[in-house]
Amino acid sequence: MQVDVLLFGPQAALAKRDSVTVEVADHSATTGAVMQAIRDELPQLAPTLDQSRLAVNHEYAAEYEQLNETDEIALIGMVSGG
Repeated sequence: MQVDVLLFGPQAALAKRDSVTVEVADHSATTGAVMQAIRDELPQLAPTLDQSRLAVNHEYAAEYEQLNETDEIALIGMVSGG
């Protein structure tokens, strides 16, 4: 299954794009598999991924949440501010 992942802020700048399409097996289409696929596809983001989470359909997702092809997925990096 192909999964489109939206990228924002510093991660989008590091990747030089605002989204990435990764491939995960249909039977293991989980947020954990997507994070590993991002790590493989965009190694320059690897240092930021341990402090990042995926949002699925505008809500933070659990580490091994099952995904559907129609889900909107976004990589959310660490945010600071006041």
